[in-house]
Amino acid sequence: MGVLYILISSLGFALNQAFSNALGDRVGVFEKMFVHNMVGVVVFGLILLRTRISFLGEKPKLLACRAIFGFLSTLFVVVATTFSKRPLFELTVLTSTSAIFTIITAALWLKEKVSRVQYLVVLVCFVGVLVTVRPSPALLTDPFCLFAILGAAFGGAAYCVVRKLKDAAHPYTVVFAYCALSAICALPVYLIKEVAIEGAGLCSKQDFLYMVGMGLGVCVGQLFLNLAYRKAEASRLSPYTYIQNVYTLIISLAVFHQAISLYAYIGALLIIGANFLNLWDGHKQMRKEEIANAGKKEPANGSVR
Repeated sequence: MGVLYILISSLGFALNQAFSNALGDRVGVFEKMFVHNMVGVVVFGLILLRTRISFLGEKPKLLACRAIFGFLSTLFVVVATTFSKRPLFELTVLTSTSAIFTIITAALWLKEKVSRVQYLVVLVCFVGVLVTVRPSPALLTDPFCLFAILGAAFGGAAYCVVRKLKDAAHPYTVVFAYCALSAICALPVYLIKEVAIEGAGLCSKQDFLYMVGMGLGVCVGQLFLNLAYRKAEASRLSPYTYIQNVYTLIISLAVFHQAISLYAYIGALLIIGANFLNLWDGHKQMRKEEIANAGKKEPANGSVR
């Protein structure tokens, strides 16, 4: 079930980035941040009020930490998708390196055991990323590409905090806290920089709907991400976030009609193949655990007789 949730989550994040890319620089970064996070504040705020679930959970400090990491991750990604001239697909490939940061953080902080197959999966996915973006000196000096990677780093840290919060805060609470803190942080900068200094007026109806689309995408992405990390270990789920690249590839072709190189297709195939390997290894490990648990129960039953 955790894998299904992470696949739905990745689709939500892919749609969020697609809407941000479609807006381009017609709308300022902090206006995007404020409006699309307010969608989450309204949606999950009403849900929390209706269900009477706590707004703070049992560990408010850890909840705030997750919200801050999430805000920084989204900020860097929005900046990258707003100003970079690189195709959306290549930017998404860079942000998907969050899987690597998640596994490293999970091993060091959560003390999760990472198997050799999982390391192999991450390595193959990383090779897929390299094949797709074809690193060059220009890539390393492109600030927006570096912003995408920074977004991935903070995203990886945020996913591990989500895992830590699994018994301390409801998924609705976690998403609401992230959206609320992001909107609060973005509003003053938006009002001062983009309205008072740059004199930005009201956006068009179409651009506003695009920002609402960003918000709905992030609501789906964040909610199902929280549900996924309650079901399985962070290190086991993180490679599946690379599937977001496949979603973005389809959107780039079908919606934006962007030219995709042969290298991008090869990279996508490597990523998909690696995730099938991860899925196979996951089922194999679950089967071993079931056999081991069954073996432990037999002596107990025998002793009762």
